[in-house]
Amino acid sequence: MNPSTRTRHLNQWIQTHSGQDMTYPALHGFLCARLVGPDAPDWQAPLAGLLEQDAELDEKSAEALHHLIAELEAQADVAQLALPSQCRLPTDSPEQVFAQSHPLGQWCYGFSQGFACWPKPKDLNDPTTQYRFSLAAELSLFRDKPMAQMLHVAAGSELPFMEFCKRQRQNMKTALNQLLQLDEYQAVPDAQAALDSKQAEQWQQWFELADACRDPQARLGWFDKVIVDAEPLFDDTFWQQMAGHSWRAYEARPLLAAKAGRADCLLRLGQLEQARQEYLALLDLCIADELGCRYTLSSLYALQGDWSALRALLVRFDEASSWLLYNRALMAFVCDGPEAALPQLDAAIKANAHVPACLLGQRKLPKQEPQSWQAGSRDEAARYTLQSREAWLKHNALIWLRKG
Repeated sequence: MNPSTRTRHLNQWIQTHSGQDMTYPALHGFLCARLVGPDAPDWQAPLAGLLEQDAELDEKSAEALHHLIAELEAQADVAQLALPSQCRLPTDSPEQVFAQSHPLGQWCYGFSQGFACWPKPKDLNDPTTQYRFSLAAELSLFRDKPMAQMLHVAAGSELPFMEFCKRQRQNMKTALNQLLQLDEYQAVPDAQAALDSKQAEQWQQWFELADACRDPQARLGWFDKVIVDAEPLFDDTFWQQMAGHSWRAYEARPLLAAKAGRADCLLRLGQLEQARQEYLALLDLCIADELGCRYTLSSLYALQGDWSALRALLVRFDEASSWLLYNRALMAFVCDGPEAALPQLDAAIKANAHVPACLLGQRKLPKQEPQSWQAGSRDEAARYTLQSREAWLKHNALIWLRKG
């Protein structure tokens, strides 16, 4: 049975028997949740927990369901589970994802129903259980908007809500496959205790001293103190177990934040290659880039004229943030010419219309970067300009920007 025929049979069947507006993506999400749960799934009753009443499968639908289960199991064996192709986040109007009929919202609804079928945990303080539940919550993100907003607040993200949603959607495949490997996850025994100790208080003091410094060399010294003090708590085994999701380990966040601060300082000091390697190392540790390294790294690539690296970064983080859109426009200007780059510039200006005035010196910039910002705001424009204007100057793009 080919995938399109299978999808058609299952879609017709579930819409007929669900008693609500449920579609194939909801069924797919439900089966994925059963597959990645803490216990092996019972395929004798594959839909138990999804429908209010048992509905008898006809011959074609039963064949299609077992064909789908076999495919999902094969994908799980090689950690290649993925959402159906229609489960994308809308580009033009991303908030449409929270409509009841949207495929991504349907998938998350189905996953949440499968998540509800997991056995009750014996110990909610167990690190593996906590991590498993946090991943499951992320995979249920688009079930409804209040849940997504709640998770946005809980994550403590500085990103605007919809930018946070875009980043989470990019990470859903990885999170889904991470659930398959959680039996190997262990927290570092002494690390969490360290966060409650005088050592953690000392780190906080060093962060505050770094924030009070304007000189990047002085800031670098405080970040290095945190790194030297915290690094011994985390060995290679810990980072391997985190498998690129290190930000989820709260005990590691001070160290990761200090490393990001160090990279920023190296960039300000003109040590471009060292800063580049620091950012790349952090992107390996935190593949979802909760620290926002992709923004400064994209400007660094533009300054260096490494367009192949910038192009690869823009493919990895395919988002409509103004920072990346302006660097995309700069790359198009250099590589494709002024006329060809105008559509990219237009898209960037629509995302944040304040950036051109900042880049062209028509608006006074703050002496220090804003610590918080909203998408499309003047603070965001100032922050981008402080880190990117040198690249625009180097490639003689400001005259084009003024005309454009």
